[in-house]
Amino acid sequence: MAFRRFVRGRVEWSALEAVCREVAVRYDQRVARVVFLETDNWLSTPCVVNDRWFVKVISPRNALVHGLFTTGRNLGMFSSGTEGFFERFANPVEMAEHELAATRRIREIGLNAPEPLEAFAYDEFGVLVLEYLPAFRTIEDLLPAEVREVAPEFFASLARMHDAGLGHGDLRAENVLVADGDLYFIDAT
Repeated sequence: MAFRRFVRGRVEWSALEAVCREVAVRYDQRVARVVFLETDNWLSTPCVVNDRWFVKVISPRNALVHGLFTTGRNLGMFSSGTEGFFERFANPVEMAEHELAATRRIREIGLNAPEPLEAFAYDEFGVLVLEYLPAFRTIEDLLPAEVREVAPEFFASLARMHDAGLGHGDLRAENVLVADGDLYFIDAT
């Protein structure tokens, strides 16, 4: 457990509060109501600001861990005879900018993803701001019959990503959402 805490890192409350205030200011809000999400996220601290914006705060430790994971994935690909293609980012802002661009690209090819709004630097942090989808379920929350129902669209979406030269990079059940009957892909790194 100590290793897991070390790898995840922790962003001090005062820094999170300052980042969320900055998001509110950028969107002409006088107040920032923040809800932190219970997720198993190693690469950012996610929260929702004013029930409108999904915000990921990426710390230098998160960027370091991403670099370590990326090196491991690329070594695995190389050892299997395939050239590695996962990118390493120099800092938290590059990570946020990459996810913003990847989310835009997913939408450009006709798949659903929360609307990407911006990525910016705040002190030592990278900050990603996306549209917040207030009513969703993850694929892992669906009943087996519901999973069978969305499976054809899910696999067609993966094929569309592949045809466009995209790889999700963190495709897990919790990163595929169902909102209003439509599939949404998140954490497109």
